[in-house]
Amino acid sequence: MCKTERISRNKKSKIVLIRHGMTQGNQEHRYVGTTDEGLLPESVEELRGMQEFWQKQVPMNGRTVADSVHDEIEIVPGKITCEQHCQKNGSKEQIVYVSPYLRAKQTADILFPDAGKVEIAEFAECRFGDFEYKNYAELNGNPDYQRYIDSGGTTAFPGGETKAEFTDRVMRGFEKVFVDAESREGQKRLRCDVSLRIETAHTSLSDTIIIVAHGGTIMALMDQLSEPHKDYFDWQVKPGEGIAGWLEVTADGMQIVSYEKMKLPQGMKNGA
Repeated sequence: MCKTERISRNKKSKIVLIRHGMTQGNQEHRYVGTTDEGLLPESVEELRGMQEFWQKQVPMNGRTVADSVHDEIEIVPGKITCEQHCQKNGSKEQIVYVSPYLRAKQTADILFPDAGKVEIAEFAECRFGDFEYKNYAELNGNPDYQRYIDSGGTTAFPGGETKAEFTDRVMRGFEKVFVDAESREGQKRLRCDVSLRIETAHTSLSDTIIIVAHGGTIMALMDQLSEPHKDYFDWQVKPGEGIAGWLEVTADGMQIVSYEKMKLPQGMKNGA
């Protein structure tokens, strides 16, 4: 369980982690870190076909809390609903937290076109240093590469980050996500001038945290937060795929439980 100093109350939220779509470097099995390349044209089309699949993993995607409880509660006469207020003020309930790199931003825009986007600089892919944009064939015989392989991936990439440094950076980014999500939830409750029953729904219903980033970012997050725990390299996912679970937040810290790797249905391609 990951400790945090910022717990205001117990909370449980759906969390969805998605790796960006396929790039040229991914297709050629290269270390793509700081190289800011965009998606392959065919990947753009494939992601458009995945939009419905991923949106089904997001409860209340594009909907307000009032949408979800409106049919079951009675609104106080003369009061405005959350839905009406958000429509009037152009507020977007769903937020996607995204890496600053183009490939992740393109993926987020394709899969969740109506959501607000918040860039988290710390979610950038690992800095691979001298190995950047090289693949196994080009690194084969390189003594630095052999030392990295022999270490089980724990030593620093020459001129880049260690796994520990990268993981610490990603977790600082996740702390920002948590603080931002808490702040937005509080503001949303304050905006709603509706009955007590809707206020209660606001504090008991969970928002969904969506993160669109990189394979390494997802591996770092799940290495630190998964319960039962699995190690860093157990969390590799293909482009366009990801992980869905529940983020539990208590006074003891944060953990992701009831998780599963989300593989694309048969017929949907995502490359190698």
